[in-house]
Amino acid sequence: MMNFIENLNDEAKVAIGLIIAERMFQLIDISEDGYKTGREALDSCWKWLEGEGIEADDLYDHIDSKDYIDVAEFAHFEEDDKKQYAWYAVLDAVSYTIWQAYKKENSKFVPQAIEVINDETLIILGENAVESEFFKLESIDKVKKYLFEKYPVDSDLKNKTIIKKDMMKMVDNNGNSSLSTTNEPQEK
Repeated sequence: MMNFIENLNDEAKVAIGLIIAERMFQLIDISEDGYKTGREALDSCWKWLEGEGIEADDLYDHIDSKDYIDVAEFAHFEEDDKKQYAWYAVLDAVSYTIWQAYKKENSKFVPQAIEVINDETLIILGENAVESEFFKLESIDKVKKYLFEKYPVDSDLKNKTIIKKDMMKMVDNNGNSSLSTTNEPQEK
């Protein structure tokens, strides 16, 4: 199902994970306690992907913070099944981004929680999102096509940057036009 990632470069793989997490994060209401934490984690990952110079250690704080206000805690303590899928999608996408950030920094040592992260994490993220019945893999077909053309496995991003706004414009709303891609209130 998600084996297509083998044909993408590392940055494009991060984009796929973040796009899936963004879609799943729509299940978390803006008024919920963890929303701000999740939103900040996703935004930081997009900024890293867009080249804003965020370090892997700073991204890591979003999943394992000293004050225990982080994505992993919200995922672990969520009781609603659908929202738990959403939180774990965010956790997996952020963890995957962190793993790629450490790789890009040529870090010899990574936090223990990141040692187990690899491309399989991204595949599981996609499978779990589909299992949630909130996400359809077909909703990212335009993004996949674009990434295959612009960011194949052997490409380098020296002169190209993946931009969140551009990616999210290409995402189909899973056939549900009532969904927003920004978690902002909908007009009725």
